[in-house]
Amino acid sequence: MKKRSRRAARSADPAAIPNAPIHEKAAARGYWAGFLAFLDRHARWLAVALVVLATGRIVSTYTTFSHTFDEPAHIACGMEWLEKHTYSYEPQHPPLTRVMTALLPRMFGSHGAGEKSMWDEGLAILFAHGPEDSTLALARMGILPFFWITCWIVYSSTRWISGVSEGSAAAAVIAVFLVTMTPTVLAHAALATTDMGLTAMLLLAIYTGWRWMEEPVLWRAAVFGASTGLAVLAKFSALPFLPSVALVALAIWLCFEKPAIGTLIRLALARGVQLLFAAMVASLVIWAGYRFSIGKTPGVSFSLPAPELFSGIADVRKHNAGGHLTYLLGAVNTVGWPYFYAVALAVKTPLAVLALGISGLALLFSRKRFGTRGWIAPSLVLGILIFSSFFSNIRIGTRHVMPVFAAFAIAGGCAAIWIPRIVNQQDKRKGLAQAAVALLLLSVAVSSLAAHPDYLAYFNFTAGAKPEAFLVDSDLDWGQDIKRLAQRLKDVGAREVYFTQFLPGNLHKMYGFPPIRALDVNGPQPGWNAIGLTSMKLGFWGDARYVYDRGTEFWPDRLYLPERVGSSYILFNREK
Repeated sequence: MKKRSRRAARSADPAAIPNAPIHEKAAARGYWAGFLAFLDRHARWLAVALVVLATGRIVSTYTTFSHTFDEPAHIACGMEWLEKHTYSYEPQHPPLTRVMTALLPRMFGSHGAGEKSMWDEGLAILFAHGPEDSTLALARMGILPFFWITCWIVYSSTRWISGVSEGSAAAAVIAVFLVTMTPTVLAHAALATTDMGLTAMLLLAIYTGWRWMEEPVLWRAAVFGASTGLAVLAKFSALPFLPSVALVALAIWLCFEKPAIGTLIRLALARGVQLLFAAMVASLVIWAGYRFSIGKTPGVSFSLPAPELFSGIADVRKHNAGGHLTYLLGAVNTVGWPYFYAVALAVKTPLAVLALGISGLALLFSRKRFGTRGWIAPSLVLGILIFSSFFSNIRIGTRHVMPVFAAFAIAGGCAAIWIPRIVNQQDKRKGLAQAAVALLLLSVAVSSLAAHPDYLAYFNFTAGAKPEAFLVDSDLDWGQDIKRLAQRLKDVGAREVYFTQFLPGNLHKMYGFPPIRALDVNGPQPGWNAIGLTSMKLGFWGDARYVYDRGTEFWPDRLYLPERVGSSYILFNREK
C-alpha cells in the first residue's frame, strides 16, 4: 500500500520527477553492466577527458586552415569595441563573441589599422606581422570558452533530466561524448565567429530558465536573466529562438498536463514578479555589453540606452526581409526553403548521432520516465527548427541551428542508457539492443576521428562523393582551404591560375597566389583552373553571377576525377 500511495502522489504533482520504474531498475548483465558502471564511477573525469581531447582536436586545426569568410569582420568589430570603446562597423551582430575573438590578439599586441571597411580592418589585423597563423589562432582561442560551456550544459542538463535514476551519470558522459564527436560542433568551435557563442549562451539560458520554472526562487530568476542577456549579446538569433522554444514547451506542457485555469493563474502569479526581475537583469547585462551607451537610433527621435542594439535589430529585420543567397540540392534563391534545415541536418549529422538523438527525443516525451524535465530537448529542437524553417529567410547553413546538435547529444545520451532497459531482462533482444547501442557509439568515434581535420566539410555517407550536390557555403566551402590551394599552386609551379575569388583581400599578398584570371563559365582555359565549390554552385564566374535552373550542371561537374584541394576546390591543368 505504501508503494502505491507514493506512486499516486508522485503522478499527481506536475513538477515531480520520478525515479526509474521498478521493473527498469534491474541492472543489465555482462559487458554492458560493466561499461555503465565504469561510466557512472568516473563520470566527471571522463567528461573532462572528452572535453580535453576535443579541445586538442580543435586547436590542431587552427593553422591548417585559412580564415573563413566572416572571421576578419568579427575580429575587426571586436577590436573596435576594445580599443575605441565604440561599436560602429556593423551592429547586425552583437559584441560578446566578437570581443572574445579580439581579446587575445589585443593582449598579444595586435591593433586596429583604422580601415573604413570591417573586412579590410580585419585583414589588416590578421596580416599585420606577416602570415596570419598566430593572430588567427589567438582569435580562434577566444571561442574555446563557449565550447566548454556547451559541454558543461550538455553534461549538467543530461544528469538533471535523468534525475536520481540509475545510470544518469553514464547518460551524461555519453551525451558529452556525442557532442564532442560531432564534426560540425568541432568545426565552429575552431572558428572566430559567433555561432559557438550563440550555442553556449542559448543553451545556458534555456537550462537556467527551465531550472527556475521548476524551482522559482529569486536567485534562479537572476541567473536566468543574466544568461538571457548573454545569449542576446552572443547573437540576435536568441531573440526569436528563446520565445519560440518557450512556446513549444508551453504547448507540450498544456497537451500532456491539461491544467485547470486556476492552476495556470496560480503558476503565473508565482512566477510573474520574478520574470519581470529576470527581464530587468537581462536588460542590464545587455546594456553593459554595449558599454552603457546612450544615443539615438534611426527612426527614433529621442535617446535610448544601447542604441547599437536597436540599430542591429533593425538591420537584422531588413536582412531577413531581403533574404540571403542560399543553395540547396542544385538550386539557388534568396529566401531558402522550409525543408532546408531538415535536409542539412540529415546529411551533416553523423548517422549514429541522428539515430540516437531522434530516438532520445521521442523517449524524452515519456512523463513516466523523465517527468517534465525530459521535454527540454524536444522543445529546443522543435522551437529552433520551426522558427528557422518557417519564419526566417536567412537559411544558409547548419551553423545557424547549432544548438540542435547539442540537443541531439542530450537526447542521445538518454537513449543510449534507456533503450536497452525498455527491453525485458529475459528477452533475448535485450542483448541485441545493447550491442546496437555499443556499435552506434563506436561508429560515432570512428567517423569523427576519420573526419579530422576537415570538420567543417563533414558530411555523412548519404551525401556520397559529391556533397556539393546538397550544400555549400559554411557547410562545405567557406574559404577555409585557400591556404591549401595557394600551397598546391606553388607546388605545381603555376605561373597563373583561372579562379573566381570568394574571400576578400589580395590573395597574392596574403598567401602568395600567382596572378589570377577570370574563370570562364563556358569551359576551362589553357593552364591551371581552380574552381571553388561555393562560387560555382552560387553561379559566380569572374565578375558575373549566373542564374540557373535546378539541376543545371556546369562544366566542372562533368570533369572526370579532378584533383580536390582540401574539401573546397577542384584543381586541374588543361594542356595548351
